[in-house]
Amino acid sequence: MEGRLNDECDFGVLSVTIQSVTDKTVTFQTRSASKSGSCNECLLRSYTVPLTEVYTKAIAGAPAPVAMMPGASGNLFLSSAGWQAKSADGFAIYGIEHAVFKWPLCAAAPSRVLSSLDVVPSSVVLHGHLEGDSEFFELELLGEDAADAQDIHWNGAGFVELRLSQLGAARLRVKSRSTVVRAWPTRIVVHGSPSFDRTVSGAVDLLNREAAGEVQHLAISKHRPPIALSLTQDGVNEFHVTPQALAELAPPASNPALRIPHAAAEYKRAD
Repeated sequence: MEGRLNDECDFGVLSVTIQSVTDKTVTFQTRSASKSGSCNECLLRSYTVPLTEVYTKAIAGAPAPVAMMPGASGNLFLSSAGWQAKSADGFAIYGIEHAVFKWPLCAAAPSRVLSSLDVVPSSVVLHGHLEGDSEFFELELLGEDAADAQDIHWNGAGFVELRLSQLGAARLRVKSRSTVVRAWPTRIVVHGSPSFDRTVSGAVDLLNREAAGEVQHLAISKHRPPIALSLTQDGVNEFHVTPQALAELAPPASNPALRIPHAAAEYKRAD
């Protein structure tokens, strides 16, 4: 289970949850792509690939690989051939068009630049379905159907935990007495203003790979303190923020995982 060691730059990183491992294959769950273009088709699906298409050894400068055991969640280093896998119902892996194959020995190859932007939210709407239920719903996390606070961890390979009010539990027909539920989001749309400039506003879907990072941690409260979003430059632009402003506010050395671009180029503001 060491991958094809002669292929020095053929593996890209994917967030997964391991389901099963044999002496020849590994089966994992991750977010699927859509066939029609609808985000409602981007569900949690299972994929099986040969172990020869997985690189399991630790790589200097890379995130730790996921443990090859059922239930483990983390980063799977999957070859370009492995990324071509389809689910049993024919869906591709989400993000294949953006995958960067540079591991284990070409880490200097270009990859996406992510920036951390603090946004004061005016609305956070989650679209998705509850675990074990295929019916889709829409939930305003700052509204009366949600609890006063949420702590949402999204990595594209597992359900997120939501805290509902009694009203929200009734609307979603939650049968358990508990108002804590697990859901699979197909969109998480944040509307708001950059914390350092409340005169402008924007919106971004955090599940849009072109606008946001693959991993998000949202600490949301109805008191509406700023929430940190991991965004690409396209996502940052949605809030009318220049790269130079971000570079001045958050030096990249403060968080090596979020690399802030220093380019001073402006963009055309949308009307």
